[in-house]
Amino acid sequence: YLQMKLNAKEKRIFLKCAEELNELAVEILQAVNKPDKGNWSSIVEEMADVENWLEKVKEIGKHPFK
Repeated sequence: YLQMKLNAKEKRIFLKCAEELNELAVEILQAVNKPDKGNWSSIVEEMADVENWLEKVKEIGKHPFK
């Protein structure tokens, strides 16, 4: 199996990605549970944030882990 030994920068990227995924999840759940909130713009904003951090995670994955 492949060990993932992340350096400090990579750990920060992983954590920021997880944080943005959580924020998107909150907005999606609120759209379901509070349909009158009208938070589509927040969902779109969070999706863009998630996509940005996922791209950075993908870049990390292109390089072999030490």
